[in-house]
Amino acid sequence: MPVYNNSTYLVEAIESILGQTYSDFEFVISDDGSQDDSNEIIARYAAQDSRIVHLSRTENAGVIYTRNELMEHVRGEWMATMDSDDISSPNRLEVQMAFVDDHPSYDVVGSAAMLMDPDGNFMCEISGPRSHEEIDAWHMAAHSGTAFVSPTSIIRTEALRAVGGYREQIGCAEDYDLFLRMAERGKLCTVPDVLLYYRQHFSSIGYESNREQRAGIHRGVRDAYKRRDLTIPDGLLDESIPTRTESYAYRQWSEWSLRGGNVETARRYGWKAIALAPWSPRGWRAWVRAWAGRHVA
Repeated sequence: MPVYNNSTYLVEAIESILGQTYSDFEFVISDDGSQDDSNEIIARYAAQDSRIVHLSRTENAGVIYTRNELMEHVRGEWMATMDSDDISSPNRLEVQMAFVDDHPSYDVVGSAAMLMDPDGNFMCEISGPRSHEEIDAWHMAAHSGTAFVSPTSIIRTEALRAVGGYREQIGCAEDYDLFLRMAERGKLCTVPDVLLYYRQHFSSIGYESNREQRAGIHRGVRDAYKRRDLTIPDGLLDESIPTRTESYAYRQWSEWSLRGGNVETARRYGWKAIALAPWSPRGWRAWVRAWAGRHVA
């Protein structure tokens, strides 16, 4: 688990791993030069639980450097990825390790996830394609996100090192690029269980660096077509990348919450979208749908 200035959610993330029903693991956490009290929180837990390996530095080196650093410290056959603002379900490792024991041909296994807002309120379940072929096709189609939520994944350590880990030149889409390269070596799949609670907030890379992330996805997909000696379809890598505004995000959170039947959460974010952009008809539509949600959800 890489950590950088995330003390707000860090305790929940750490405790969700320490409380796993599958307990035979080593928990490697790297603090990447945090300026808040993240490093102190990790140190406190490391002093209490010998399964934690605590790495830290005084200068921020970036998430890709940190992920590769973590990869080099992994001693287990499998590496389960985790982000410091999310929560793993108690049975996450148990379910995924049981799956790979029964299906040894896979190198990457993800899962379904539950979206939640910054305060931990549920929005809706998300579950993408499940088979290797569907997952790889999704990534080759240059979608705006990975086929499954990246921190749900467990990755065969040997395979991860064999493809060279995460690539710095891809930028904020390092996981997307990794899954493309992993698919060229082995098989990926997704289990249907919800094994992670995936937090949405404006300090995450997906919101703070949305344009850079989309550009990184395009670079990764372009490289994949070249490695596979394929021609990129016309229009696939449209260079126009929309800015994800707060109003847009609130509309999206409202719609996700409504989809999950969480009507009060949907109403709250519908109203927030209007407050930020009262001239936007999309914001008003989101608000109306949210207030009608108890009839249609």
